[in-house]
Amino acid sequence: MKKLILVRHAKSSWEFNVQDIERPLSNRGLSDAKLMSIFLKGLNIEIDHIYTSNSKRTLQTSQIFIKNLELYEVPISENERLYDFSGENVESFIRAIPSNLNTVIIFTHNNSCTNLLEKFAGLSKHVPTCGILIFDFDVSLWDEIDTGKCDFYFPKHFK
Repeated sequence: MKKLILVRHAKSSWEFNVQDIERPLSNRGLSDAKLMSIFLKGLNIEIDHIYTSNSKRTLQTSQIFIKNLELYEVPISENERLYDFSGENVESFIRAIPSNLNTVIIFTHNNSCTNLLEKFAGLSKHVPTCGILIFDFDVSLWDEIDTGKCDFYFPKHFK
């Protein structure tokens, strides 16, 4: 069994004149990341590895989750392939995850999250900022994932 947790980065700020990859989180993004990470902690899911896009807003989101879930001992890898807006790079990245890892969390972007939700769970739903998707796949290898069960959680459900 493989468990994939996809998290779309929290709401970014547009008040700074910076390149897209350098955009930080907004105040709402900071509070949503705290809210959603505390919710995820309550699910008591043991994480084997954390992967994150190299964008500033995604790194900030992952840091808030790491702090609130107390995942300080869990390995974290930053990867530019996760700075993806279609889902194709994210999907190929997932398929190459080492088979000894059973539960991973990936912090990435939209439309990657929305497209992978449709591809892996057949659900046509927009994933908002700081949305969490939890997929369960009944396979042994990440390369074998196809259709799985998905539970999704969005900040608006908790406000």
